[in-house]
Amino acid sequence: ASPEYITTLKKSTPINEHVYVDYELRGCPISKHQLLEVLNAYLNGRKPNIVPRSVCMECKAGGNPCLMVAEGIPCLGPVTQAGCGAICPSYHRGCFGCFGPKETPNTASLSDWFSRLGLSKPAILQQFRGYNGYAEPFRKESEILEYESE
Repeated sequence: ASPEYITTLKKSTPINEHVYVDYELRGCPISKHQLLEVLNAYLNGRKPNIVPRSVCMECKAGGNPCLMVAEGIPCLGPVTQAGCGAICPSYHRGCFGCFGPKETPNTASLSDWFSRLGLSKPAILQQFRGYNGYAEPFRKESEILEYESE
């Protein structure tokens, strides 16, 4: 098959914009621990026990120094839901946000922090348009940045 025969959407949107979703498994790929917790909860008639915290907490638990503070490396950890075990920061890479935004992400504050690190508005915009770029908090922040860049 040739790529020109494949129909694609103009933009990638979360499935919950199209159908009702009971629970969203996060990550790229999803965490097997999270999957087992959701299945166990479903089979036992209870809510899944997924702690709402940021990737920063996983970095601290794993003994990782903060890449933004220590080395000025951009990282979405402060606004991203934990669950990956801080795999990217553990390999000296800023978090890409693959688990999506945490419950109450302060994206404006993180944008300001990125700016103080010396990132341009387009570079900051790119940070929020990664794996979960269409998740509402990331999308809203990127729209603000896009407007300010014009």
